[in-house]
Amino acid sequence: MPLMRVTLTPGAFDDAQKERLAIALTEAGCRAESVPDLPQSRMRALVLFQELPAGSFYSAGAQADAAVAGVFIDWQVSAGVLDGARKERFARELHDAAKSATEGDSDRMVVTSCVIHEVPEGQWAQNGAIRRLPETVALVGFDHLVSIG
Repeated sequence: MPLMRVTLTPGAFDDAQKERLAIALTEAGCRAESVPDLPQSRMRALVLFQELPAGSFYSAGAQADAAVAGVFIDWQVSAGVLDGARKERFARELHDAAKSATEGDSDRMVVTSCVIHEVPEGQWAQNGAIRRLPETVALVGFDHLVSIG
């Protein structure tokens, strides 16, 4: 159940581009975590956008709002859900999603980054309870982890 906090560079994405990006990130995150394509499972896939204020993005010490279409993600995921191959695939799909969302805007360089925060067992509270991996597997239905649910 992907939980992605996504920071965008100022003015790089309009509302339609953000929607395309949110859909692509949801699909990539759910694919990485093997979340089944079921409404009750996918409703837990969250993408939270925050756009930086104008004039607040710098690259190489220079103001770079107009030069970069940046997508910077902090992704919280339960420890044990992702292996190296799943992380690699997500990194590729993240970059592809950002490039696709900005298609037609050739003036900005697309830059992506994702820090994956693997939350240790017993350290994730949701809806008033600590969620442990076996319970989360049963709740969400991670296809590749059903044997521990």
